[in-house]
Amino acid sequence: MARFDAGMVGGLQLRVSLKYHHCQAKGGAAKMDRPSVNKETPLGRQIAAALGRDLLSGVYRPGDVLPTEIELSERFGVSRASVRSALQSLAACGIVERYVGQGTVAQEFSDWNVLDPVVTAMLADHDTPHPELVRSIFEFRYTAEPLIAAVAAKNARARDLLAMEEAYEGMEQCVVSNGSRRGSFTEHDVSFHVAIYRATHNTVWAHLAHILRPAITIVVKRSNDTTEELRETLQRHRELMEYIRLRDPARAFSAALWVMQLTAHDLGVTPEFGIASESDATDPLRAFFAGGKENLQGGTRMQPPAEGSNEDETP
Repeated sequence: MARFDAGMVGGLQLRVSLKYHHCQAKGGAAKMDRPSVNKETPLGRQIAAALGRDLLSGVYRPGDVLPTEIELSERFGVSRASVRSALQSLAACGIVERYVGQGTVAQEFSDWNVLDPVVTAMLADHDTPHPELVRSIFEFRYTAEPLIAAVAAKNARARDLLAMEEAYEGMEQCVVSNGSRRGSFTEHDVSFHVAIYRATHNTVWAHLAHILRPAITIVVKRSNDTTEELRETLQRHRELMEYIRLRDPARAFSAALWVMQLTAHDLGVTPEFGIASESDATDPLRAFFAGGKENLQGGTRMQPPAEGSNEDETP
């Protein structure tokens, strides 16, 4: 007997409590007890969330044919119209493909539209997201966020810095509590990075912060496992915030890279791609933001800037 919560889908907190058991039916298909549904939430969304969880949990694998509309209607105790709405929603996200006369087929994970907020929220709420998803999100962040931090250092306004400081202070309070509020630490950590995206004042990157928030949560949640890791993460975030505050794009780039390298270590992955490479001293984007290449190259741990080390204070 297991229990799972449908989580956040389409910006609404769904309270679908699905009690089910796996049993082998004829042909090896898994059957489930009828779940209870929340009458206050559109049934199509609840069913889509439940089926998405089934796919993430391995009940249905890529290439499997899902139960028919009639079977799903009986399982959920709803009309075929509600089931049809759910399947259409999943198809729009690339999670399933519907074939006339052949049924609904689960798609490969690579076909899922992971930038769709419905999908990312579903994935973020799952206990064990697909490892390829975690790697893909991390690869995006590793290649993009150093540049985003550099642009934020040039464009950040007072309210952007305030948002970063508030998120940082929230993280700090969680560390002071010796990691007992680890879930809150993750929320503040994600808010910190979202604030940096928005501080670029670039329409696309600012919008990406909204779309990617659940995706960033997936990586952050899995990289802050111990109290010591929380303290190290906090220190590196403080350095990044200081360089943005001092309007130093080169050091902000490097500090963001240090944050991503710590994340890579915590996730157990080795970044071997993208522009943010400490060994690539001639990278044009790094050189673009560097007043001198010595500001960008690693090898020794960065130290927080000394007080008064930069006259270019933020207004």
